[in-house]
Amino acid sequence: MLEEIEAKVAKMPPPQLIQVPPKSRLALTLHESYPQGLTITWQWTLAKVSEALVARNTAEILELLFIQLDYTQLIGNAVEDVRSLVRQPADENLLIKIEAKLDSFKKLMGEYLKQPQTHTLQSNDLLDEFNYIIQELQSLDVVGVGAFMLASGSYLALLQEQASLGEIEWSCVKKQAIKYSQYAASVTPKLFRLTVGQIDKACYCINWEAESQERSMQYECHYFDGKDMHLFLAISPNAEMECNKHRLLMFQSVTDKVNQTAVKPVRTALKQWQKMAASL
Repeated sequence: MLEEIEAKVAKMPPPQLIQVPPKSRLALTLHESYPQGLTITWQWTLAKVSEALVARNTAEILELLFIQLDYTQLIGNAVEDVRSLVRQPADENLLIKIEAKLDSFKKLMGEYLKQPQTHTLQSNDLLDEFNYIIQELQSLDVVGVGAFMLASGSYLALLQEQASLGEIEWSCVKKQAIKYSQYAASVTPKLFRLTVGQIDKACYCINWEAESQERSMQYECHYFDGKDMHLFLAISPNAEMECNKHRLLMFQSVTDKVNQTAVKPVRTALKQWQKMAASL
């Protein structure tokens, strides 16, 4: 790992070097912000929903989602995780509206799940309500992709339940699975463009001149990630290389975080959905 970093850094152009006298030091103030911790609850739930779709074990997963778990909170966690990741604003009024719709929908699902065989008309109303919620989540674009996956996966589970009862054709389940998969696959790449893609391709390095005639080995390397300025301190005779190494490590760190938080859960679920659709 370290050898790979060293090899890549050796090929990178050195950052711009700025000489700054000691008296100017206090004029430069920077702030580095740290992201809040991210919950993984919705990722685990999405994986379980996707596994249930392949196994056609939808009755149990629907009970888990709407009876045992706080479904509204799961959706909220998914939105908040991705919003924290990409640091993009979301329509707060729309989020409040979605939350209210989800609370109402959860109560209806609780009634339906008690006796699904005798609630054919109610299930149709549930699908209409659920479809409306999914459309609202789509309007959040990339911020809503995690919540969209969880909601549309739950919708597919409800469709499977209807198909198993003979209320709809299995082709309807396949059609929706393909439709949702295509949308999520088109939105997911934005997660990288709004995170890794915002990090500066170059940085600049400030050498604080020493009071003596000898060259100072103390550096401050600065680069921008689209939202915040990052500061890396180095005491080294080759601080330019150290700065490039630090920035490259940040590229990898952000990439890993994006993958773990959203991209991998979404793409793993999509593979399961495609497997399920191919079996129908």
